[in-house]
This record gives sequence, structure tokens and C-alpha cells, in this order.
Amino acid sequence: MEFLFGALQAMAIVALSVACAVPMGGYLASAFSGKPTCLDMALDPVERAISWALGGIDGYDMDWKEYAISMILTNAILWAFSFAVLCALGMTPDLAFHTASSFTTNTDQQHYAGDTFSPLGQALVITALMFFSAATGLASAFAVIRGLKAADGKVGNFFKDAERGLVRVLLPLSVIFALILAACGVPQSFGGTLEVKAVTGAVQSIPLGPVASLEAIKMIGTNGGGYYGANSAHPYENPSPLTNVLELFFTLLIPLALPYTFGIMIGNRRQGLLLMAVMLAIFVPMSLIMMYGESSNPYLPAAVQQASGYLEGKEARFSAYESAFYLATCTYVQCGAASCSITSMMPWAVVGAMFGMMAQCVPGGIGAGLDIMLIYVLLSVFIAGLMVGRTPEFLGKKVEPAEMKLIALIIIVHPILVLTPTALTALIGTAHNITLNPGARGFAEIMYEFLSASANNGSGMAGLKNTTLYFNVLSGLVMLMGRYVPLVAALAVAGSLARKKPIGATLGTLPTDNLTFAAFLVGIIIMVGAITFLPELSLGPLAEIFALR
Repeated sequence: MEFLFGALQAMAIVALSVACAVPMGGYLASAFSGKPTCLDMALDPVERAISWALGGIDGYDMDWKEYAISMILTNAILWAFSFAVLCALGMTPDLAFHTASSFTTNTDQQHYAGDTFSPLGQALVITALMFFSAATGLASAFAVIRGLKAADGKVGNFFKDAERGLVRVLLPLSVIFALILAACGVPQSFGGTLEVKAVTGAVQSIPLGPVASLEAIKMIGTNGGGYYGANSAHPYENPSPLTNVLELFFTLLIPLALPYTFGIMIGNRRQGLLLMAVMLAIFVPMSLIMMYGESSNPYLPAAVQQASGYLEGKEARFSAYESAFYLATCTYVQCGAASCSITSMMPWAVVGAMFGMMAQCVPGGIGAGLDIMLIYVLLSVFIAGLMVGRTPEFLGKKVEPAEMKLIALIIIVHPILVLTPTALTALIGTAHNITLNPGARGFAEIMYEFLSASANNGSGMAGLKNTTLYFNVLSGLVMLMGRYVPLVAALAVAGSLARKKPIGATLGTLPTDNLTFAAFLVGIIIMVGAITFLPELSLGPLAEIFALR
């Protein structure tokens, strides 16, 4: 009964997110197409001021190379500024390298306790990078969408897209959500501490700061991380069941809205709704599996099992099922927030969380998730076309070897960035005792570190001693390559297709907006994940599952 109630609550959150994703998708399509919106009167002056400050560089359309160079250079400047500030605020160079790389790439993996960092650093570096990294992801998605429809080789202007993402989407939503969080008890100040008397009689000093503003963009921008070391299990980041629901809702909103936005911009809303359905067809069942996996602990005798689920490592204010759904949402959306200890989760929940980061597109991070989903669509079109003897084409554009080479690069770079450092670390880890847990769980902790880094997720399993020079540098490099190689390659695919003249549909054209193609696309996503990662999963959480049988 407790599991059923938890499942119904989770599905209600998904239903609410889907219902709001449709109007949000329409708003995003208008905002990024330069069409009138309800916020124009308030936001047009802000955009004009930013455009004037940029010297008009946002006033012309770019090809994919110009777009990619603008994106990389802007992010490099932000990274360099953040690295310098972090070092000035007392971080060691290797930790500053990791932190700057993490928050610039929308990963937000933390090798430091959040509440040990100053309010100035939290606002000037961490929160600011959360906004810019999310805007970069949004911009890339719209560039790819335009590339699929264009015929002149142009994919838009990075500076204009980033400007629209910040001014018309991220800032308004974050202000609204931050005010709600502050009203619910989340601190928002420029510092100070609060003295709290614990049950034992000891007095605990809790640092305050700009928590509500960080928490808002953390969820809306699918960033993750946390102001406090306990992340969203901390009552000052997530004080009540209401804020728990709102955090999940805002995390799902934009990633689920973007497929519908895609459908509007290509003139085929059914295609957009189908992609949203594909995302949900994987996310919803896997979420339920993860939740059911926390219903009991098979290592414990039946006499001590609880109807509310296995609660070790979970925040007592939320049930085990709510904690599992929070983890599912934040790994399938590539938001590294967590309301529980991930290393305390049962093996099925760990497998589910890892698969979400392996797929990266169900629904995936803000903007980047849609990029990867469209790459899987193109891969599916190519494979299906070869299987049935039809011309591999999508939206009237032929998918040819030039695009397939780039698609193959995007598909293969993720497992390379995960499996290579995992194998290296596993080889040297025994001698250096880098994990607190032995066997399969220890291997899972190592793999989770690099999977989270490569997928730009940022969550982590406790038990891995990752606050070292080795992990700071290696994970930092994985995050940078895991972010920018796929983004640039996706822009290259879009640029290649943008130079092609669309052709009309014929009897040989494969329809991509029906249930048959949707089922095929789901199969491709699952199959690619299984082929690349199943052997490694069998050494980690799957080995734990089989050991319990």
C-alpha cells in the first residue's frame, strides 16, 4: 500500500509536469523564434540593453562553426574567470580546476562540502555558472533544431540564443521559484549563521546565505549540487513535502517541454509529442522499478522490514519511495541533486540511476538532452532505412555517411569517457584503498563517479575517496570532454543538414511520427545502452542483484 501511494504521487508529479510542459513548449518556441510573448513588455528593454552591451554581435545568423566557436570561447572565458576567483577564495588549484569545470559544464559535481564555501563564492561563481551553463545547453538545442529545418547552412546566433535563454526563461522562472522557496523557509541572505539546539542538547551553527536563489536555478537549470553538504536532504534546501514536489516539477518542466517546442518549430507537433512520449516510456517504468527496489532490504530478516520502505540513508521527512523517485528524476534529467544517500540505495535503484545517465536523453539535461535524443532519432532513421530498404532521411534531409560519422562519435565518446577511467581507477584503486566499500558496491562507486561526470549529472555515491588530486583532475577532464565533444559534434550534424535542400516525401520515406517508429526508437536507446555498459554493470549493481538470489 505504501509503495502504491508513493507511485501514485510520483505519477501525479509527472502528469502535472507534462500538462505544464505543453504551454511551456509553446512559450519556448515563440521566445526563441522572435515571436511575441506575454513577457515582451517587461523583457524587451533588458534584451536591448544586453544587445547594446554586446556591440551588436548577436545581430546576425551564424553557421555551425561560428556558433560552436562562440560557445566554446564564451564558456572558456567563464571557466577562466571562475578558476581565478575560486583560487583567490582559497581553493587548491586542483579542486578549483574540478569545481570550475563542473559548474561551467552544467555538471555541478562537488568534491567539497557546499556549506564550507563562502556566500560570495556561492553567488559570484556557483550560482552564476548555473545560469550560464543552462543557457548554453538551451542555446545548443535551438541551434540543432534550426539546422534540421534550414537550407542556407545557418543555425542561429549563440549570443542571441544564450541571451534569450537567460532573460526570457531562466531568470523569470528562477525568480518565481526562489520567492516560493523563501516563503517556504529556505534562507536567502548575504551570510550569517543560525544557532540550532539539537535533541542531544548540543548547539549546531548552520551557515546561511543565498540558498533559495541557488536552489531555484539548481533545479530549473538541471544543474544539481547543493548549498549544503546534505544537498536536497537538508531542511534548508528542501524543507517540506511541498518544496519536494515543486523541485521535482521544475526539474522536469523544461526538459519535457523541449520536445514539444521542437514539434512546433518543425511544423509537426505530433513529432514533438512522440519524442516526449518516448522519453516518458523509458523514464516512468524505470522510476517505478527504482521505487519498488527500495520497498525492502533483502539483506535484513523479514521481521524488521517496514511498509514505508528501506529508510537507511533517507531523509525521515520523506519516504523511501519519494527519495527513490527524487533520485530517478535527477539522474534521468541529468540534475545531480539528491534527497538521500545514493550509496544507501538498493541495487535496483543504483542500476536505474546509472541507466538514466547512460541514456542522457530520457529526458536528459536542459537542451543537451534534446540534442542527444535527436541524435538517436537520426541513428534510428539510418538503421531502419537500411533494414527496410528505404531512404534514410529525417524532415526531408537525407542522413548520409558524413552525418553518421559524427553521430557515431557522439554515441561512442560517452562510454569511452566512462569506461576508460573506471578501468584505470579499478586497477590502481586496491593498492590505494580509494573505496570504503569492497566488491561490487565499491566498483559501482568508481563507475558512478565517471558516469556522473561524463553525463554532466554531478550526483555521486558516498564511499569513494574522491577529494584528491587524481579525481579532481581526471573527473574534471571527463566533464569537459563529456560536455563539449557531444555539443560541438551535434552542432556539426546540424550544420551539415542545414546545407541540404529538403526534398519532398515519397513512398520510400520512412514516417517518424507514428507509434511504430517510437517503439523502434525506444529499442535503439535501450540497445545502445546495453551494448556499451551491460558488461560493466554486471561487475557492479547487477552483481549485487544476482548475489541476492
